[in-house]
Amino acid sequence: MSQTAATVGEVAKGSKTDLVDGRYTVRLDLAAPAGAVDVSAVLVTADGKVRSDADFVFFNNPSAPGVQMESDAVVSVDLSALPADIHRVVIAGSTEAQGIRFGEVTGLRISIAGASQSLTFVPPGLDTETVLQAVALYRRGSGWRLDAVGQGYSAGLAAFATEHGISVEEEPAEATAPSPQPAAPQHPVPPQPVGAPQHPGQPPRYGAQQQAHAAAPHQVPPASAPAIDLRKVDVVLTKDSPSRRASIDLRKGDPGYVLTVGLEWDGRGAKYDQHGRVTQFGTGDLDVYFFCRNEITGDYVVISGEKGHQGDLNTWPFMHHQGDSRGPGANNLPATEQVIVRPTENGDLLLNVYQSVDNGAGAIDKFGNPRVRVRYGRPGPDGLPGPDADQITVVIGNGKNSFWATVAHIDVREGILTVDGTVQYSRAFSERMPVLDTAGNWVRSAKNGPVGRSKKSNGLGLSSYSGRCPDPR
Repeated sequence: MSQTAATVGEVAKGSKTDLVDGRYTVRLDLAAPAGAVDVSAVLVTADGKVRSDADFVFFNNPSAPGVQMESDAVVSVDLSALPADIHRVVIAGSTEAQGIRFGEVTGLRISIAGASQSLTFVPPGLDTETVLQAVALYRRGSGWRLDAVGQGYSAGLAAFATEHGISVEEEPAEATAPSPQPAAPQHPVPPQPVGAPQHPGQPPRYGAQQQAHAAAPHQVPPASAPAIDLRKVDVVLTKDSPSRRASIDLRKGDPGYVLTVGLEWDGRGAKYDQHGRVTQFGTGDLDVYFFCRNEITGDYVVISGEKGHQGDLNTWPFMHHQGDSRGPGANNLPATEQVIVRPTENGDLLLNVYQSVDNGAGAIDKFGNPRVRVRYGRPGPDGLPGPDADQITVVIGNGKNSFWATVAHIDVREGILTVDGTVQYSRAFSERMPVLDTAGNWVRSAKNGPVGRSKKSNGLGLSSYSGRCPDPR
């Protein structure tokens, strides 16, 4: 159904309306629940496909030529600024980040407003859908029209994106096996050289590609007298390491030793010399969260640099965040966010990195050699582990379109700290933080877990910072 331009009016599903202004804002309003629908836009050519993934405007890519996200619910479109090969701008809404369906949303109304023309559209019959193709602005001869689409998708945002030619990497099946973090043996075997013989029934050896230096020849102690491993640990785990696990014997430290866990990065656009040394730091911030699971109760807390959520060394999980990074390059140093941890059996600790809308578009590995550092040793003048400290470094490689990456899983048992540097990712286009369930299995998208969001808009970067881990599926 076609209709001529109207200055004010309501349009029906399937109708086509002439647009008379050069710039419009499209707003997704609703009665409840507040903030349940996130807006996005797709710029497509005559064949209905994007030219590249940059033509998908959403949380992590808030602008494209002629299209700008103004808020979580509003997109502006400057028709005169759209590239000539863009024939259609599709405005969509999603409830995936909130874990609900459109049938649970009330009072949904799409408003399309220009300088002299204002239209509204109420999509009918929504139920199990989590994505709504709301309206589209498309070329018609030398002008533009509004298409009141109102089509829902139950398959999710990734399916909607794929239909429009956006590259979405295939998601692996959700793990249902026991946690990848192995239980420490009763008498743990310290790190051994790569290639050492492995015997049936022997506990796994950690620390592939490590540069550990023994103070004396190491001998496995008898079961009745577990020895403390005094060797210095300096381990680098990369995506090409045969094993992604390494360990530090915490029993060798005196009570004054300090344990820190943190993320470092050099910034987007950082420059390096032929030896990999930074010659110029880049820009950009990452959000770092430390998820800690109580293995007895299944409760969890999230520690961050945000006020009120920095943790306390005297309260479980006995960690304290030193504050949000001020960005790379300050004092000619990389960006760093880290926690000081009392080296006790605190439970499982995940280091989660969030690439939020506030950071702009780009995969996590675009932020300049991001790496996790776990350090344990005598404190230096600044109170942090000094230059002779044991160190495990996990180098992150993430070119995925996931907003969340779990880049280290850390556990302490029987006095041995073990780092699993296997990088895990959230579901494509999902804002849900990866967590652990009550059995210690990694959960990519927990229904009642924390949800990432814009700090600029909400003050805090997560929807919640504590709760109970989900039961195994």
